[in-house]
Amino acid sequence: MKRTIMKYARIIRFFRGAALVAAAAGLAGLVGACTNETVEYNYGQQPDGTTLATVSGTLRSAKSLRDRIPVQMTENAAEPMTDRIVYRLNQPAAQTLTVTVAPDLSLVDTYNATNKTDLQPLPATAVTVGNGGMLTVAAGKSESEPLEITFSADGLASGSYLLPLALQTDAETAEGQVLYYGITVRAFDENIYQDGDNSWEIPLDTEWTTVFYINTSEAQAQYADYVALETIQKDEFKTTKQASLGNIIVLRIAQVDYDTASQRVIFAPTSDLFYTLEHSDKYIAQMKDKGRKICVCIEGAGKGIGFCNMTDAQIADFVSQVKSFVETYDLDGVNLWDRGSGYGKEGMPAMNTTSYPKLIKSMREALGEERLLTVVDHEEPTEYFWDTEATGGIAVGDYIDYAWHGYVSQNETIEFCDPYNSSSMFPQVHPRKVIAGLDKNRYGTVNVPFYTDGS
Repeated sequence: MKRTIMKYARIIRFFRGAALVAAAAGLAGLVGACTNETVEYNYGQQPDGTTLATVSGTLRSAKSLRDRIPVQMTENAAEPMTDRIVYRLNQPAAQTLTVTVAPDLSLVDTYNATNKTDLQPLPATAVTVGNGGMLTVAAGKSESEPLEITFSADGLASGSYLLPLALQTDAETAEGQVLYYGITVRAFDENIYQDGDNSWEIPLDTEWTTVFYINTSEAQAQYADYVALETIQKDEFKTTKQASLGNIIVLRIAQVDYDTASQRVIFAPTSDLFYTLEHSDKYIAQMKDKGRKICVCIEGAGKGIGFCNMTDAQIADFVSQVKSFVETYDLDGVNLWDRGSGYGKEGMPAMNTTSYPKLIKSMREALGEERLLTVVDHEEPTEYFWDTEATGGIAVGDYIDYAWHGYVSQNETIEFCDPYNSSSMFPQVHPRKVIAGLDKNRYGTVNVPFYTDGS
């Protein structure tokens, strides 16, 4: 039976379901300087007290929303890792302002003592700070041009390192004046499985595309790294194929939240999802080593707003938020699953057939072609995707990489749904129509729930 299922499946999905509570994080910091002339602060120079009382600023990284930036590297990797930092003021500068940053390894011991860690100082030869470490905020601007920081793993042994990058001043280092880079150097993690004293490599499957959903509030993401398929010849009992499954790993959940006062649609990842991504060296990096694509799932939050009733302005704002999140955490794509949105709530706009297609088109343009965009085909939100007249002329299939049906339940048997073959030998309880522009090889016809012992 398993082999029969595989024959008709283009995508097999692993799902663990649970609702999560969205979390938000705030950042704050203080440091700055301003005089009547163009200013440069190098080590040993300190801005006057009047200046500090009027202008404040923080160092910001493009890789993290916090002052702790994880960097994952592999031993002897040819490609260096880079980050871009800026110096951001709380108000436009009255005149040109220049500050200088540099590695400050004297902060490593303090960091270890405060956080009960045992990180090694990153050797100075492993980091390069561009432009002599100078960040310049032009008059009338509130943010400097980006400064590139480059990390190299050449000659570094496996281990955990710390690089504090600090604003150069005689004043005591304060919040916002230093960025802490946690560099993890790992040996390359081959897809190796071991049984007793015997070990062997199981490559990622290329015959079938399999997708695993991981609810980060219930399971650690790296568990998706240990699922494999073995085919055994029935007469000789010889293994004919071994393949690691999980080409695409979809992390749950992020939700579509709504602020009533501003009427803003908000992209709201859960706290567990944030934690997983902030610790990607533990939960994510080894899966990427093996070629797996890591994506985020976006679902409804029951607020009466979803992909099917956003305005054009809300779509543009929401897509911008998602793009920033994906780039910050170096994700490989986005999965859209419009469920639990709570459409029909009093005071909220009605569903329409153009909002979701517009969102998909805008999301593709924002993510570019190098990242995945996938859609779950389920119920009313996607039932009209076959009709380009209803979608405002947008052929949804032209803008997505894959789609699969969303009819899955731990209390039901596996459902087959093949819009391209209505006469399939398997019963189709929820018939769907072909999404305009989507080739049949990009549609997942089988959806496998996670069956618990009691289900």
